[in-house]
Amino acid sequence: MKEILDFLLNDYGSRDLLNFKQGFLTAVVVIFGFTIIILFLRYIYRYPRRSRGVEIKGPKGSIFITSNAISDLVKSIGDEYDLIEISKVSLFEDKYVSYLELQVNIENDKESSFITLSDDIQNNIITTLKERFGIDNVKEVKLNLRKIETRKSSF
Repeated sequence: MKEILDFLLNDYGSRDLLNFKQGFLTAVVVIFGFTIIILFLRYIYRYPRRSRGVEIKGPKGSIFITSNAISDLVKSIGDEYDLIEISKVSLFEDKYVSYLELQVNIENDKESSFITLSDDIQNNIITTLKERFGIDNVKEVKLNLRKIETRKSSF
């Protein structure tokens, strides 16, 4: 490293060599600056982003379904299941598709499996969105398990 700095900073009597070194250092600084700017812009415009809703285009116009309406529908679907409580629903968009992210609490029950229950609720949500609203760009439902509650037995 010391040799590189010595080569770049010292002038060995040649004006052309000094001009080359200055141009080289300028190019390195400019490339580094552009790289930082590109990384910053990529961070700002990154995907996935929180979505305000889903627009469905029809033959006579379009319908915009807000993320709050989708959240209410998903929570009503979650009410059908006794062991799962959906506390938060977020709609994200990633370039061409949207996905839902659910924060769930589950009651600990030894007879049921969380994996089969999660598969069932994910399929139910996707088919309900497709059948009732025609939303077919929501391709995935991610479940984040926040809390496992133990069922209190009453004697």
